[in-house]
Amino acid sequence: MVKQGAVSDRKLFNRTVRLLAHREADSDIGAKGLSISELPAAIAAHCRFKARVVANDEREALDRTDSQSRRILNFGHTTAHALEKVTNYQHFRHGEAVGYGILVAGHLSKSLGRLPADALESLCEAVKLCGPLPRADGLAVANIIAAMTADKKAVEGKLKWVLLDDIGQPRIVDSNEIKPKILREAVAAGLANCYEQ
Repeated sequence: MVKQGAVSDRKLFNRTVRLLAHREADSDIGAKGLSISELPAAIAAHCRFKARVVANDEREALDRTDSQSRRILNFGHTTAHALEKVTNYQHFRHGEAVGYGILVAGHLSKSLGRLPADALESLCEAVKLCGPLPRADGLAVANIIAAMTADKKAVEGKLKWVLLDDIGQPRIVDSNEIKPKILREAVAAGLANCYEQ
């Protein structure tokens, strides 16, 4: 839900974060006044968003790079697939790998001058509210980046990153627009951001 909220709109993202904060608070009413009874409506809103995107781009057209392309649903997955591959699918649950992927994409977006710092902080807090992630800061960044080039979503060996201009404003960016140093730094920052205590 965090992944979808980040690429859908600020309202759905904030609604998702309030639900997660409620879960964290472990009470009948969350700190921001959102009742757990609102969970079904939030899930329905996420389903409507995903259905709208898929209906608009059923086959994930390779030439689409607009903010309604089905590719936006892959937000966080470029890094997630690489993390799963380099750890032989043994260290992360898929959602945990996507959590790190969201963080890496957020750091990369900020490094490219797209995502404001406060939006990156909101994204990081949302991932943290999902629960602790297994440590990933000991993994070799070079191995992760090498695994990214073999991602199933790569087109002719080039990645199409789903990044953010802001919460709810996804942008598809060709990997050739990203300098290797910026990518290395974003991967390292994203992997160091959130782990089990």
